[in-house]
Amino acid sequence: MNAYIGYIYLATAAVLVFISYIKDKNKTRKALITTGKVALNVLPVLFFIFILMGIIQIFVTKDLVARWLGASSGIWGILIGEIVGAVALIEPAAVFPFSGALIAKGASYAVIYAFASTAVLIGIATLPAEIAFMGKKFTIVRNILSFVMIFLIALLWRFIM
Repeated sequence: MNAYIGYIYLATAAVLVFISYIKDKNKTRKALITTGKVALNVLPVLFFIFILMGIIQIFVTKDLVARWLGASSGIWGILIGEIVGAVALIEPAAVFPFSGALIAKGASYAVIYAFASTAVLIGIATLPAEIAFMGKKFTIVRNILSFVMIFLIALLWRFIM
């Protein structure tokens, strides 16, 4: 079934685009142009992530990942995952394939949770924009609270799994 899930998604998307095209050709064209622009922004990042995953698969040993990010890494592994996620310049769509590669190498689910959550919720690179739109105090408090809550949830996740 897993082998066919991609085909199911593609078929569903094709049917929905066809229905949309029948209802309103201009809106469908605009939607497809917007989709193309988003894809052009995301594809280079995904390509880079896939190259990085290949390099990790070849050069980083399973023992090394397990030691630094595995179940026995404890609190330090969670903190490493959080810090790497917070400073990573990574698109949210690329977080999950990269996380899967780390799990395959022996990273714990708690560490992956910490990494993926901070990569999506905390962006060191986007701080100036967030400060400009939301204000300095809000941005700092939101990021600190997010970091602490992610850490606590990752600890809980560690004990559950």
